[in-house]
Amino acid sequence: MAKKKLGVNPWTHIWVKPRETIQKVVRFDPKHQFVILSFIYGLPMLLHMAQNASLGETFTTAGIVLVAVVLAIFVGMLAITIASALLFWTGKWIGGKSKYYPVRAAVSWSNVPNIVAIIVWAILVYTFRDKIFMENFEDLNFVGREMMIVTGALIVQAVLAVWSFIILVKSLGQVQGFSAWKGVLNVLIPFFMVGFVIWAATWIFWVCDGMPGA
Repeated sequence: MAKKKLGVNPWTHIWVKPRETIQKVVRFDPKHQFVILSFIYGLPMLLHMAQNASLGETFTTAGIVLVAVVLAIFVGMLAITIASALLFWTGKWIGGKSKYYPVRAAVSWSNVPNIVAIIVWAILVYTFRDKIFMENFEDLNFVGREMMIVTGALIVQAVLAVWSFIILVKSLGQVQGFSAWKGVLNVLIPFFMVGFVIWAATWIFWVCDGMPGA
């Protein structure tokens, strides 16, 4: 029913026609499929965080995956909400015309390529099991089939990251009334703002830690 009203299947169309797709989604309902998209965004992020934190040293792989699946929707919602708020806010500085929910829709639907990322994670978990959630996983000595899988996963993840960025820039440009290049600017402004805040906090901590009596 929704597909007929939309006039397009956004799950496939967003890959190649992001501007047209996001325009139809926003006209139909900017909140469309937000919960599912939050899950798709949150799951790979949580699995990556678990790997960086070396949770495999403390918890079983099955336990890590189960918790990630349970928390994925809520973490994805939070991350998308924060990112969308920053893009909406900073977009106003450069003439953005969109309201908040269309911006959130652009952010949400730009993560459709994460469906492939989830499949990649499933292959990695099945292949490497307890090794996958170790921080030094990528530094292990892989040979033969394992090397092919790891190399392929890294290439696919890199391509997906670029594709998601392109979808975000074009979708954001559509809802904000921007060109693609101005959409890039809308993405870069909050990126550098957050980076500066992190750098400043780290510098302050380093200075305070180095003070006599600290």
